[in-house]
Amino acid sequence: MAKEAVHYPHRVGYRLDDEAWVKLENVVAGTGLSPHDWCRMAALEKLNDQLGLTRSERFLFAQVARTQYLVGIGFQMLADDKLTTEEWKKLRTFAKEEIDVITERALADFQSRTKGEARKVA
Repeated sequence: MAKEAVHYPHRVGYRLDDEAWVKLENVVAGTGLSPHDWCRMAALEKLNDQLGLTRSERFLFAQVARTQYLVGIGFQMLADDKLTTEEWKKLRTFAKEEIDVITERALADFQSRTKGEARKVA
């Protein structure tokens, strides 16, 4: 199956000094991409960036956050002897439908901890 050619109607130009060009060539070496293609991909990846995460990283983070939520709440309810089939179904439904809430809370928690660590170092 042949790949369709992608149409790029807009151009971006920039200049690099010799040192930056050598660094770029070293990063691109072995990727099968030209420096121009690599920079295009880097720019598009940055445009898709959400809170420091690319789309695929955001998806993986959401899945990990959902799992952490379900495991944490599930084990706590088991320990308290309060986990029923109905409660577990409610938790799973919430984790599925409100993944954005869970993810935002996890990101906020992580960011607050990393900011606190940065203050300790300073």
